[in-house]
Amino acid sequence: MSDLSTILAFPPDDVAKLTPKKYDDAITRYLQRIEKLPNTAWLRSVDKKNLLEMLNPEVNSIPYMVSLAAQIRAVGKDWTRIEILLNYAVIFLTTFDPVQSSSCDLSIIASAMLRLDPTVGTFTSTHLRFLRICLEAGVPSHALPILDKNIYAMPTTPPKFLADEFLCDDLELSNTFITPKSGFTQKILPQYVLEYYLVGAHIYLGLRNYARARLFLEYVLLHPTIQHAISALQVEAYKRWVLVGLLAEGKPYPLPRTHDNAVMKGVRDVSKTYDALAESFMKRNLSKYRAEMDVGTQIWHEDGNLRLVKEAESALLRFRVIDLQKTFAALPIGRVAAHVGYPPETTLQWVMEMIRQRHLRASLTPNGNGYAGDAVLRFHHSTTSSIAPADGDLAAQTQRIEALVAHVRDADRRLQLTKEYVEYTKRQKRSGPDAADMADQMDLTWENNGPGMTGSAAGVVGIDDDDGDEDIMGGF
Repeated sequence: MSDLSTILAFPPDDVAKLTPKKYDDAITRYLQRIEKLPNTAWLRSVDKKNLLEMLNPEVNSIPYMVSLAAQIRAVGKDWTRIEILLNYAVIFLTTFDPVQSSSCDLSIIASAMLRLDPTVGTFTSTHLRFLRICLEAGVPSHALPILDKNIYAMPTTPPKFLADEFLCDDLELSNTFITPKSGFTQKILPQYVLEYYLVGAHIYLGLRNYARARLFLEYVLLHPTIQHAISALQVEAYKRWVLVGLLAEGKPYPLPRTHDNAVMKGVRDVSKTYDALAESFMKRNLSKYRAEMDVGTQIWHEDGNLRLVKEAESALLRFRVIDLQKTFAALPIGRVAAHVGYPPETTLQWVMEMIRQRHLRASLTPNGNGYAGDAVLRFHHSTTSSIAPADGDLAAQTQRIEALVAHVRDADRRLQLTKEYVEYTKRQKRSGPDAADMADQMDLTWENNGPGMTGSAAGVVGIDDDDGDEDIMGGF
């Protein structure tokens, strides 16, 4: 396909018949294709005319905007050409398609963030803004280039005794130049981090990426707090944590091992309706689950979780069938239908869909008489594969581990530069080689500020009296 054919490939002829999801997918594929075009494709003339004259900005908003931007960059100081392009810009601004343009703008924002920091590993205020914009524009999938990158550091102010890093230096990690003083981010508050991961989990839930959604919810639940205070965002995260576990594994996910017991107790105390719903699910009691669901409809709606609760109802039926393989190797659809309470014909279609979507490892053997209830469902037990991973997978895994090691070393370095660690090291040196256990030498006055204790809660690493909000993030 020629460059011009690629440029004119969007929008498709049947655009009016496309659903919003299919239209979004078509835009995404088109953006991926035009990103591979050389810059000259947007500058060349077609039949001795400017490419912009061939494009209708109302219909071809994306290629029109890309071509206009490329020509503006290439024009230099030719003021005659600049005036011509300004006229094209006015035409575009008064006629462009807002849906196409917003999609392209989001792609540009993501590209700019990745250009500044290819790892996107240092959290900035732009991370959260970008997610909000993607949701408001109705294209959450466009946030994936940023969401799929893990956060390794928070922007912190380096100690005064360290020389400032220069932006022109060859800096290995982005947190060395993305700081509160650099202007690349605004002040980071704890709630920004919680909201970022909660919104990210919401996007992954919509894309049925339950593993990634679970990870993001776990980040919210394990977020450090002062004096075991709980956040409304942590309560919201726990409610979805329960529902995602039901959808993905047929039971709530176990609580993270490093959770704060006091915080988790407070979170669960205000989420009892979700725990009751999960209990009915685990017992595979469909009638009780539906009763719990009907009673709490207002709660699920107010929490924004009604859709997930209804999806969990379908998942309960799915897991009732999956549980049968614990007892049977094969059984007729008629018995499956009796177990789930549906007609054999409906059950057969439903089981076929489960197999197609790989929710169930099984096969169906039809009966010659054509009666759905006589078809036999045979379960296939999963076996552990002995096939070694491909070289490409090993190389990718090695690369991820090497990147993680670099960030771990950087975290250790930043910890060693904190004033609390320096004071602790000085005490260790004064104590000599025969000092008692290291834990006994550390300042624990923050933990128990009782009679005779001179410390305060400000003794916690990363929390100062003058600005608690910002320095909370300094402990990362």
